[in-house]
Amino acid sequence: MASRYFISHSNKLEDSNLVLEVVVPKLREKGINIYEQDDLQAGTQVLPAITSLVDKADKTLLFLTENSLGSSWCSFEMLISLEKSQRTNRLAVVLLLHKIEESQLPHLAVLQETRKIYFDEEKEDWVREVAEALRETKTIGDIMPAGNVAHGLVWSHYSGFLQYVLPVLEKTVQESAWYRSLTDEVRNKVSFKLYELVPKTCAVKYNIPNEDKNIKEVQTFKIMAVMRGGNHREISVTMYSITIGQETFYCMCEFPSVIGTMKVMEDNHLARFSHTYPGKVGKDGGFTTAAQFTTDDKKLQLGRFYYTMNSTLNHFEKCFNTARVLLYNDEKKVISEVLMEAVKEDLKDEISPEKKLKEGLFPPKVDKLESVEENVYDYEVFVACTDHPEDEKRANEIISYLTKNGIPDSDILHNEKLLAGTYFADRLVAASKQCRWFIFLLTKHALKDESLNFNVLSALGDSIYNKKVRVIPVVDQCDDLHIPEALRWITYIPFDDQKKKHLKSLYSIVSGRDTPMETQMILPAGDVANGLAWGYVTNYLRKILPDILKEIIPAFERKGTADFKCPHKLYIIIPKSCNAGHVLEDNNGRIVNFTKTAPIYPFGNKRSVISNIYKVSSSSFFRKKELYFVGQYAAPVTCLGEMKEWKIAGVNDDTIGLEAERFYGIVSQLMKNAAPDQAQFCEFIYYDDTTHSLADIMEQEINEQCTD
Repeated sequence: MASRYFISHSNKLEDSNLVLEVVVPKLREKGINIYEQDDLQAGTQVLPAITSLVDKADKTLLFLTENSLGSSWCSFEMLISLEKSQRTNRLAVVLLLHKIEESQLPHLAVLQETRKIYFDEEKEDWVREVAEALRETKTIGDIMPAGNVAHGLVWSHYSGFLQYVLPVLEKTVQESAWYRSLTDEVRNKVSFKLYELVPKTCAVKYNIPNEDKNIKEVQTFKIMAVMRGGNHREISVTMYSITIGQETFYCMCEFPSVIGTMKVMEDNHLARFSHTYPGKVGKDGGFTTAAQFTTDDKKLQLGRFYYTMNSTLNHFEKCFNTARVLLYNDEKKVISEVLMEAVKEDLKDEISPEKKLKEGLFPPKVDKLESVEENVYDYEVFVACTDHPEDEKRANEIISYLTKNGIPDSDILHNEKLLAGTYFADRLVAASKQCRWFIFLLTKHALKDESLNFNVLSALGDSIYNKKVRVIPVVDQCDDLHIPEALRWITYIPFDDQKKKHLKSLYSIVSGRDTPMETQMILPAGDVANGLAWGYVTNYLRKILPDILKEIIPAFERKGTADFKCPHKLYIIIPKSCNAGHVLEDNNGRIVNFTKTAPIYPFGNKRSVISNIYKVSSSSFFRKKELYFVGQYAAPVTCLGEMKEWKIAGVNDDTIGLEAERFYGIVSQLMKNAAPDQAQFCEFIYYDDTTHSLADIMEQEINEQCTD
């Protein structure tokens, strides 16, 4: 079937004439088939008809002018076209710009990466370029490999570290000789929480006392040894003293190493590396890369990281109230100040659990990262909902809770303050420009409203385009829930009509407090693999390779093994099932754990990294040498397997294989591009462990790498 394309343009006469009299005829000469307005079925409602047409079209050509940028309908057509790109993982949009500059375009990430062509009625170049762009096939992964990094980083950190530490932390400290030796007075100044330091710059510090003279290391607690992803790991946590003036308090803290991923991406412009565009030729000629990961991108991801980490910590009962995320501006505050403030506040709350909720509004955490307030808002919050009585009741319940807990009524934008009689969409537009936080009730009634995407997305354009972490969808949990990609901004908060936990979560976000958010995350699985891959490459593989391989020969010498084949590579094993908890194994027992590499310490002297050396029994009776390899499961695969068991973030029996394959595709490409110097020292092995033998795969790999 021949490809057909849809053209979105403003209905202003000048734009319509150009499209109908110039653009369409010129493209038809190049064999491009265009859907006509006549293709909209007579008698159907316009909105679903256009949605259907965009969905049927192979691609949408957006004819962008000053008029179309100001048109809500064009915004809607643009957004559903971008939605289609996200949903199908295939870029479905081409931009044709007329008398506007690229800088005027909305700052949606996918839009920034889309092919942009300038229309000039006096020239013909644009015709060829548009025809080529409409026909070419690119995946979203090709042009935006970074995706949503933050969610995957959170899960990586929780799965690989926090889940082991937090449930036993307080008991470990209380039973230690160090704690038992303290006087009661000093014990009252010890916090049992783990403080997760998340600085604005994302600079990770492994030796905290070296960074701040007010902080001293007083005790290290060995938590446990775990076998994870085929690696043996010793886990420990350090207690520090913080002294400012005459006051001394004690706490445990760390910089989550995963956040360093975002700094690496920013510093090395790694986020969007895999596609180049002809055109903007640099001084050396050639091609220019797509847009880089910017400071604004990092700020967005930091906001997501903060809210997602809070939600994760409080999703698991065993971790509730055991840790606290401290998001701070390290260009203005030193570590000891941040810790002292948090520890004193927490210890005070433990003594007097009835918190003062009437203290007034705290600035939101992400806004506090800025040296100066970037935006001034007339109101702090607006609650948007349909006019269905159930939705209005829920909205009023939220507003009542916020005001009861200290947010002044004057800081809440009420519907009656908006222009009466105006369209719902217009009221949302007005509200989005006046409020810091925009809470949207995504209920079954809202989902039935066929104009939902149009109203919400056009209203929230400013917030979305400028990458502000401001949109809070509150959702009904149902199997057929589809939330527009552009609204996947922080974390969805599900309604809890029995215990009303969603009210506390909303208050926590809007007030900027560190009140625990008791919200079950319902993040889609597709938001996880990107962050897992980025964190694994930038924060692990780049740091351990090739050093972890240096002790291969000495390891064999210690075992008295002389005649062997063992490639000088680390093999990262990715089974489709994600069953990857312990040492590598094969169904027929042909892979055995032989020995370990010597420990290395890329993350400071308290965390060693080792890998196992495995022996493979050959399938041939005529082998001349024993076969060995250095290998381990990819830790993110272990994380995915655990997420399936936790029944969280959309990872289940049906999706886990797709997520594993998606992770493999991202991580293998990312290693080549983001860490080319280290890429030669590792190899990714993805296979279906229900149908294939890892021993057969590794035997072939070893023989190909090591010829006799």
